[in-house]
Amino acid sequence: AWQLPKVWIAALLAVIGTFVLMAKKLSTPVRLGMMVLAFFAFGVVSVLPLGDFARGMGLHPSPMCVIEKPFLFVNAGRSIPIIFFSIFAFVGVLSVASNKSFCGWTCPIGAVQEVFYKLPILKKRKTVIPFRVTNSIRVGLFVAFVLLVFALSFSLYQYLNAFHMLHWTWSWEWLLPIGIALIGGLFVYRPFCYLICPLGLFTWVLEQVSIIRVKLNPQACTDCKICVKKSPCPAVPAILEKKRIRPDCHACGECIKSCPENALSFKVRG
Repeated sequence: AWQLPKVWIAALLAVIGTFVLMAKKLSTPVRLGMMVLAFFAFGVVSVLPLGDFARGMGLHPSPMCVIEKPFLFVNAGRSIPIIFFSIFAFVGVLSVASNKSFCGWTCPIGAVQEVFYKLPILKKRKTVIPFRVTNSIRVGLFVAFVLLVFALSFSLYQYLNAFHMLHWTWSWEWLLPIGIALIGGLFVYRPFCYLICPLGLFTWVLEQVSIIRVKLNPQACTDCKICVKKSPCPAVPAILEKKRIRPDCHACGECIKSCPENALSFKVRG
């Protein structure tokens, strides 16, 4: 897996995103440009006539399959291919090193959802679903998936995998997850990530011990709540309250960019 170009390009995008945030150089064009680049790199390049490079950029396994397929292999009495462990470890390292930087800066489905959310339409309809609701659904789906795999040899995630759209073929089975990701993404920030993605659940757990993350300078904060109003995700109130367990933060930088007092920063935790 470490010989695949997608691994190193993903690492590069995550590093660039981390340095942009740490240097406070983020702007809306930069963020959107990085999201378009991530989608193109991991969603389009693999189908271009670029030979081995294109094959090395393919989503095989996809972020969801990294979680889903090992359970199916075990249930079938088969060994788990090493590539699943390698990709799983790679995502884990990025998540611990820099707050959810894989999901936030390289995931093509996350990227296209963010672009859809930022489209200048339906602004008054956008909302933030409470994290206790979204995470309960996400955890419940994962538990149901595990139980169904070992009880009935049935994969629930087969019908909830939005990454199937990046095979650029069509099946009715993909209608629900793609609808959640794209149509839902017009109203809610990254709904597929918060409601369904099992890798997102895994990186949320690791994010709690991330070395680099959004930090609050309480001496500078005036409690104006502008960052809460401007940010699309549910993590900011928990950051302001300095809670130990935070909702998913996809390192979008909106809270940092919007703070008039420069009270939020992306830096090494201390």
